[in-house]
Amino acid sequence: MAKEVHLMKPKALISWSAIFVGLLSLALMSDRGFAQKPFYQGKTLNMMVDFSAGGPTDIECRLYARHLNKHLPGKPKIIITNRPGAGGVLAMNWIYERARRNGTVAGCQTAGSRYLDWYVGDPKQAGLRANMAEMIPVMFTPVVSVGVIKKDLGPGINNPEDLVKVPEFIAGGFRADSSKDIKFRAIFDLVGVKYKYVTGYPGSADLLAAFIRDEIHYVDGSTPFYFTRVKPVAIDKKAAIPIWYQNAKVIPGLEPGYPAPEFVQKITGKAPSGPLWNLFQMNASYRMILLPPGVPQAAVKALRAGFEALGRDEEFLSEYSKIVGIKPEFLTDEKEIKEALAPWKEVTPDMKKFRLDYIDKGRQLAGQS
Repeated sequence: MAKEVHLMKPKALISWSAIFVGLLSLALMSDRGFAQKPFYQGKTLNMMVDFSAGGPTDIECRLYARHLNKHLPGKPKIIITNRPGAGGVLAMNWIYERARRNGTVAGCQTAGSRYLDWYVGDPKQAGLRANMAEMIPVMFTPVVSVGVIKKDLGPGINNPEDLVKVPEFIAGGFRADSSKDIKFRAIFDLVGVKYKYVTGYPGSADLLAAFIRDEIHYVDGSTPFYFTRVKPVAIDKKAAIPIWYQNAKVIPGLEPGYPAPEFVQKITGKAPSGPLWNLFQMNASYRMILLPPGVPQAAVKALRAGFEALGRDEEFLSEYSKIVGIKPEFLTDEKEIKEALAPWKEVTPDMKKFRLDYIDKGRQLAGQS
């Protein structure tokens, strides 16, 4: 006797197929929605500054924070935390060792010295435990440093050339191995002026306070610090003048100061060259956004895209130009960042030794050895 076979009716088959297709569509839509959720949605981004409040790094990082969340999908809350000390080493060590590696903590720093310590100098001697080769660079932007001197020194200083008439002046800095200090010492030694060197100030705001109290006669900092902090209390009151700035081209508003190459040329009569000039250039500064190793790639992409968009934001650009004095140049492409790192990664052994010897001389000048 033949076995009876029951076939599913066509309507039932269609019904089950429709249910299966519907469930699959819902699952795909759910996955797609999850993938498209902005990385920073519902999060707080803590941007850690490596110097004290009121200094040039702090001023610029707070300027970023005021505008950046408009360009980060999810519009996270952005806060600034200051962790000054050891010329920026404390903040870098904290980010590397203790910050959550989930993309919610980023360094907003002038971290060129940390790269110098890692690739060119002695990280252990500098107290640097953060492996800079593992840190994730998100954005670099060049910083223009401006050197300022008191006018009432010697017979009086009315232009940069008058600096050579001063028997001796006092320059204040952070520490002998700080890129800031190496830079101004190198340019003073290039032109052959005499100065006393005092270290130990934790930030540029502290240096400015000492400058106002007449404890020191020379102070420098980046253009946002110059235009917002130094100019109102010293330049506008005819108590000081800018004498040099780290740029190849003339920047309006920094008269009578000269671009660094021209400053050396005007005083010495010849173009700058040699190891001291190489050292000066090696200590070029960048404002940097850095993430600790191991953060999600989505955080890196979101922040890089955010800064790219910030560089096109007319409201931000207008405020930035007023405060910083120049237009921003955000390096966010991996190739651009690699090129910016190259001078530190590719420095010669002879130049490494020259730098270490120069740091030792700085410690001697400051009475630290």
